[in-house]
Amino acid sequence: MFDPWNVIGANPWIEIHHVRMPDGKPGATDGIKTIWLDERLTARERRCVLTHELIHLQYEHDDCQVPKVERRVRTETAHLLVPWPSLALFEQVDLATLAEELHVTDLVLEDRLRSLSELEVELLRESGVTISCDVSW
Repeated sequence: MFDPWNVIGANPWIEIHHVRMPDGKPGATDGIKTIWLDERLTARERRCVLTHELIHLQYEHDDCQVPKVERRVRTETAHLLVPWPSLALFEQVDLATLAEELHVTDLVLEDRLRSLSELEVELLRESGVTISCDVSW
């Protein structure tokens, strides 16, 4: 399981600040070395937001991104936090339960399901996996 805190531990130059974020944002980065996380996030939300902001940091993004770039970052986040083997372990489950089991937010799991490859979708169907959610394949 991907742990963004291991990335922070291996890169001590990255500064994490837990603050009350403005405008309801869960996190932000300066694109150089600093990540801000909203102090009100749950552990699961912190894991997801930190991973998301680490990807922005990797690309040196320092401000809001255009929708296409933001989608790419969300997809990368989802693939890091929900690798293929994790999805294949479950048979029949609802989105919220699966997200909790995988220690991700519903939104991250939805992003992962929306970005399934054709092969992944076929393999899930063949193995009888059904996930109750609004994400269509």
